[in-house]
Amino acid sequence: MRLLHTGDLHLDSAFSAFGARDAEKYRELGRTLLENIFECAEREGCQMMLISGDLFDSKYVSNDTRALFVSLVKNAGIPIVISPGNHDPYSENSFYSVIEREKLENLYVFNSSDLQTFDFDELRVRVFGYAFTTAVLNENPLLREVLPEDNGYLKLLCAHADTSSPLSRYAPISVTELSRFGFAYSALGHIHNREDKEDREGRIRYCGFAEGRSFDELGEGGVFVVDVDEYSCEAKRIVLSSRAFFACEYNLPSDTADVTKKIAAYVKQLSYPQGTYLRLKITGSADVQTVKEIKSATELIREDAGLEYLEIEDLTLPLYDGKYLEKDVTLRGEIYRLLLPSLTSADAEEKQKAILALKIALSAIDGNNVFDVVK
Repeated sequence: MRLLHTGDLHLDSAFSAFGARDAEKYRELGRTLLENIFECAEREGCQMMLISGDLFDSKYVSNDTRALFVSLVKNAGIPIVISPGNHDPYSENSFYSVIEREKLENLYVFNSSDLQTFDFDELRVRVFGYAFTTAVLNENPLLREVLPEDNGYLKLLCAHADTSSPLSRYAPISVTELSRFGFAYSALGHIHNREDKEDREGRIRYCGFAEGRSFDELGEGGVFVVDVDEYSCEAKRIVLSSRAFFACEYNLPSDTADVTKKIAAYVKQLSYPQGTYLRLKITGSADVQTVKEIKSATELIREDAGLEYLEIEDLTLPLYDGKYLEKDVTLRGEIYRLLLPSLTSADAEEKQKAILALKIALSAIDGNNVFDVVK
């Protein structure tokens, strides 16, 4: 059979980091994405859709999103199976319990933290799953219950779960444990950035993010279209997102003449797709004025490179030679040597903090305005 596997859409996210106008624009993009997913299922000839949790970002679902979802499900013509996650748990008066009153014949929502099944006789498929009924599910229902007797149907799992840690509060289960149940395909949700498959055969997969919402979700999002039976399982990733988040680094040359043009040319040759949100990290050595010049040209660089959004992150070191500072007997050298372990750390966050601390210290010693450094 052929199915579409998605989840972790987090529809109606607050997008509180953006202004009210942009936040609503991004919520509208989420609804467009939902339409694209249903169109993809029809175009690819899918016989079922599995949504493995966190379809919505919270229990609040806007009227626009609710109306669209109901319309799409009604017109889908295939079973839509949902396993509510920790962001959109099934509870009294939750979206899922309310939507049941619509009597959507092809919508199947797990509504208990105990293991449940849906049988689809025409497809000869049984789907196992459960629901988060609160924001936490400390134990995976699969590990505390006995599976019902095998009825000869193809066994699928649709679930929100965490395979990364046995101490997780989000239905923890290991890949080894999951493999023992013999599901033909396990459609998982919860971990957004994951490898293409969890097991060698590709029968256990996280849906990943369908469309990035921040720089925590890099690359183009999409869904899986899966062809599965008892003997084989093949999945293809289909990109549906209209925007994508990327990050890259640019090491400043020693000659910083026309540096903004050089940066624009560098970003442009990377050929990012339309709708790219880029975080550009500038590294190397630079004086405060050069960094200010680059940041002030952010919009020009964005337009020239054809980006939707550009954010410039300053990771440059102050324009002092490291070897010189190592031997410097003044306060400059002492501060540099003190911070050196963190400046060379493999931990990106620690390194970034150390660079900023060094910049502030050297700027203060030189009698400059330290606020220019942190802008």
